[in-house]
Amino acid sequence: MPKIKVTFADGSTTILHEDQTFQTIVKTDYGTSLSQVFTLWSHHHDGLVPSLTEMLAHGLFFFDIEHPETIYSSASVVKLEKL
Repeated sequence: MPKIKVTFADGSTTILHEDQTFQTIVKTDYGTSLSQVFTLWSHHHDGLVPSLTEMLAHGLFFFDIEHPETIYSSASVVKLEKL
């Protein structure tokens, strides 16, 4: 199963995998709101990078729908490593 290591600005890391599903949070005129759901898919050459960067571009924050207790800032992602 394809995986990707995500490094955040504070130095913390997390490993994400294909078929993992996330929901984004976006800014609205009245605050913030839950938005699109993204499932990571693997490109034959670029791995999970295209699907992950698409999600990062569409939300200020994101969380794994199976573990909503941890919310990540899209802007704090500083490095992606294909595993």
